[in-house]
Amino acid sequence: MRPRVQHTGISRLRWIVILGAVAWLGLSARLIQIQIFRHEAYSAEAHAQYLERRTLKASRGRVVDRRGNNLAVDVQATSFYAYPDQVGDPKRVAAHFASLNDKRTEFIERQLRGDKQFIYLARQVVDADVGAVAFAGVFQHPETRRQYPLGSLAGQLIGHTNIDNSGREGIERAFDDILREKDGSVVGFVDARGKQIPGRQQQREEPEHGRDLMLTIDGVYQSILEEELQRAIDGSKAQGALGVIIAPRSGEVLAMANLPLFDPNKASRSSPELRRNRAITDVYEPGSTFKVIAAAAVLEDGLASLHDRIFCGHGTFRLANGDTIRDIQPHGDLLFAQVLEKSSNIGTIKLAQRLARHRFYEHIRNFGFAIRTGIDLPAETPGLLQEVNQWSRRSRATIAIGQEIGVTALQLAMAYGAIANGGVLMAPRIVAGTIDSDGRLDDRGGPQPIRRVVSRKTAATLSEVLTGVVERGTGQKARIEGVAVAGKTGTAQRALADGSGYDPNASIASFVGFLPANNPQYACVIMVENPSVNGWGGSVAAPTFRRVMKRIISLPSGLLVEPAAKRPQKEGPAVPDLRGMTPDMARFQAQMRGLSVAFSGAGTVVVNQSPLPGRAGRVEQINCTLGAEAARNPWKMRQARLVGNILAQSSRGI
Repeated sequence: MRPRVQHTGISRLRWIVILGAVAWLGLSARLIQIQIFRHEAYSAEAHAQYLERRTLKASRGRVVDRRGNNLAVDVQATSFYAYPDQVGDPKRVAAHFASLNDKRTEFIERQLRGDKQFIYLARQVVDADVGAVAFAGVFQHPETRRQYPLGSLAGQLIGHTNIDNSGREGIERAFDDILREKDGSVVGFVDARGKQIPGRQQQREEPEHGRDLMLTIDGVYQSILEEELQRAIDGSKAQGALGVIIAPRSGEVLAMANLPLFDPNKASRSSPELRRNRAITDVYEPGSTFKVIAAAAVLEDGLASLHDRIFCGHGTFRLANGDTIRDIQPHGDLLFAQVLEKSSNIGTIKLAQRLARHRFYEHIRNFGFAIRTGIDLPAETPGLLQEVNQWSRRSRATIAIGQEIGVTALQLAMAYGAIANGGVLMAPRIVAGTIDSDGRLDDRGGPQPIRRVVSRKTAATLSEVLTGVVERGTGQKARIEGVAVAGKTGTAQRALADGSGYDPNASIASFVGFLPANNPQYACVIMVENPSVNGWGGSVAAPTFRRVMKRIISLPSGLLVEPAAKRPQKEGPAVPDLRGMTPDMARFQAQMRGLSVAFSGAGTVVVNQSPLPGRAGRVEQINCTLGAEAARNPWKMRQARLVGNILAQSSRGI
């Protein structure tokens, strides 16, 4: 019997070959799947592992005044966030970050102990002394924050942005499409640790910075106007005040102030009422400042002349509907000019009665009342004036003396500007243009005349009459020695909210004027709201006008750069306190008073100065030493006040 052949080795080899073939087929199939069917997906996944996209931050455009002073800029900031489940000591973390924002410690701690997976602890912190974060579960990332270097200066006019740097109010909102930025990005190669490899960028999209915006506003004029309005509020115990300064020939708005002030850096802590730009949003009965419109209408239509005498009824006059109108002081016969000089209600009404009602309405509309001025700012109101077919039997009379009509401070300024420039109503301009990357100004266009409202002859006559108001009439406290001032006072009651009558405890004291009367460069409106002391326009608003304009025309760049006859001066302006301010703020405050400033040392704020604050005499330069933020005084970005004897210094035109 033959021995049996063993095939074990051959069988094993066969199985190895079979299994190898199956593995090779599987590998081939997998390779085919990867290389052919899933090629794009795996290629993209591999691509993502060694490529990284990073954001290139862009900056929102600056807002600057006509002198180039920064009013709104972007600054680098830091935001802090946490993953609550990773935070080891919520109470300590909450206490630390509560000091960096407006959130209370208890609120932050509650969030850290809640069920949220992610929370912000503090957004857009710009303080230099924040330091590194050393808390478990707390992280930080860079952001951009909008900052307003001059604080509350022109706050309602400039407006503010939200947390995402989009314009919400004022200039920031009106020109958001010009100021807005667009972030770019860069795609580059990274190593195994996620660090970018220098010089290996695959794709780059440049950031688009917002364009810088130059306003017609003069920051120095604005600061002077705000300071003097605050002085008027303090002296008369008023609730608020408004002011507008324009250039009559160009329509440029040089200053627009609302008090109480609003700091855009603290927008989240302010009320809508405080943020509102009342110079264009709120309407007031203009009172006697409106009498010039009635006077312009009768002069333009040839229904009166300067030689006319008007009998003013010795202080009382009965209207057609039986109502009685009274003057503050009784008068008999008054010349045309004297009607305005004495601010006679009766004389003005009798002049207005020479006009047909529809014709008076046309003149009012031509002067720009009951129509939006078209200024490039949001929320402007057109004012209040009923259609002529809805006028009552007394409407023509009461409108002539500034009642039964609502106007804005800007409308009043533009109407007087038309008289000042020879009879042409101009469109108000708030933006001079945009600034390109090379610093060149791209002008938005020149002055924009709207219509002629009166002839040159009528405008010249009115200027002469209004000059008499200041020289001999109710506006004498607006006089400036050596300069011819034209203007008109006004005192008006404020209507009750329900329209049922007037509030006996609420009034508006106002003055509107321009100068020099024979060649006007400035027109200015002053309105003081609800004064408790010296509540007449001639007592509180006219002196405020004088102080504002005297300080402006006495600046080195004002009208009176070199007076024809120099008077010896015993002392110059007192030195302002610049300590605690940033260099930009200190330079601005020195410039506002005609002084230069020099800096030495390293730091972010002024810690010392020479000469010291309060010194009077001939000072041309203030030498400031810069130091660390920790040495900074609690300066809250308000305008620097002159130290000592401010009232006397202001009257000399600091």
